Amino acid sequence: MKNFILLVSLVFSGCLLAKQELSNSFLQLFNKGDRHDVQEYLLKHMSQNRIQTYGIEAHVGAFLNIQNTHGKLTLLKVLSEENNNERLLVKSENHQLTYTLMINREAQNPHGMNYFYLRDTPAKEKATAGLSNQKVASELAILMDRLGNNDAFSGVVLVAKGEKVIFNQAVGFANREWRVKNTLDTRFALGSINKMFTALAALKLVEQGKLKLDDKLVDYVDRSWLPEGEVDQITVRHLMTHTSGLGNFFNDEFNDSNKELYRDLESYKPLIAGAPLHFSPGSRNRYSNSGMLMLGLVIEKASGLSYYDFVQKYIYDQANMTDSGSFELDSTTPKLATGYLKRMHSDNWVKSTYTRAVKGSPAGGGFSTSKDLHRFALALTNYKLLSKELTEEAYSEKSAYNSAKWYGYGFSVGGQPGNRIVGHGGAYLGVDARLDIHLDTGYVVVILANQSDVVSPVRRQINELLERVE
Repeated sequence: MKNFILLVSLVFSGCLLAKQELSNSFLQLFNKGDRHDVQEYLLKHMSQNRIQTYGIEAHVGAFLNIQNTHGKLTLLKVLSEENNNERLLVKSENHQLTYTLMINREAQNPHGMNYFYLRDTPAKEKATAGLSNQKVASELAILMDRLGNNDAFSGVVLVAKGEKVIFNQAVGFANREWRVKNTLDTRFALGSINKMFTALAALKLVEQGKLKLDDKLVDYVDRSWLPEGEVDQITVRHLMTHTSGLGNFFNDEFNDSNKELYRDLESYKPLIAGAPLHFSPGSRNRYSNSGMLMLGLVIEKASGLSYYDFVQKYIYDQANMTDSGSFELDSTTPKLATGYLKRMHSDNWVKSTYTRAVKGSPAGGGFSTSKDLHRFALALTNYKLLSKELTEEAYSEKSAYNSAKWYGYGFSVGGQPGNRIVGHGGAYLGVDARLDIHLDTGYVVVILANQSDVVSPVRRQINELLERVE
């Protein structure tokens, strides 16, 4: 998503601060508060309604991660209230970017705080154009050094123009306990970036004549996987556009389960089977991890191979992605970065290993390197993975099928005419990742991090620099 959004929902106790006093005290907390201060403040001033859904631990942790990412916020201007949002124009110490700090309060008494987020707000003065690629690289080197020194980013950034790599630098630690540094060969978790590979695998089967986009899910998946209702209407296209009505298997049952169980697609069945549809298939859009996992099952049935073997053969091998795969977290796979994040219960960084499935799925969770994702982008846009027609179908928006305007078949679709940007992002606890392919200008941007909530501001700065290149 474009901006970090922190949904906070905590117990209301005591008197809430008056308007403007809340934003002032919130800014002080953001700049100076430790985890104990944050917990106390949120318990006192947040809306009661949302804690019943989310709980305090998740929101304190999210606050601490974004606080670590941005560093202190300098107040530039107090802005007028807008739709129950107190607004402050601020500047991030770590990134030197301007944002509007939005603090949303309940419309009714007691006017508790619902959430806050930092909305991208470019400075009014227009930056000078005429940058060279060499200048872009030097600016990014300064940025990465600053973020690394402030512990505000751990990962790798690659910017390429076609085949030529302009910038590729790693900072931070792949393993904090042993002080093992990230390198250009470190394998980072991808989160939902894997959805691109899943969608391309399905399109490869379409190209081979083994699958059609309007084929029914029930022709490939046993009904014991599915709930009652309109499941007969779900098509392969619905799965690829998040319009199937299926939900998200990252639920309370998953959180409470033994993560070592999830080593193949069949192991996810208890999390999905029987979960009700959220809407009639094809009627609207809702991002669905369960739908993408079902697409993996379709791929297995149509191809006769395991999902993992099919992706290896037709995507990783074809693109020469030698360091990519769905590696098991309890294996001895070399060069895997451990994920880290801030949590309410600790003053130190906390590993996210035990919160994640032991092996990734068609919905996400694989690993790759910046070099491999660059190779993937080149293979994709040179039509080495699929025909030109099907490739362009993959990253064309599908609003005609009631999908989101920013989504194709497993690809996000954005940018502007003359600067179309396609790819995908991925985020989870201790994981943040992004691949952007600039179709018209030929740039490829890879940002992979083993730290929570750090990619968005780096991506913003890269895009602002590339806009100034002549």
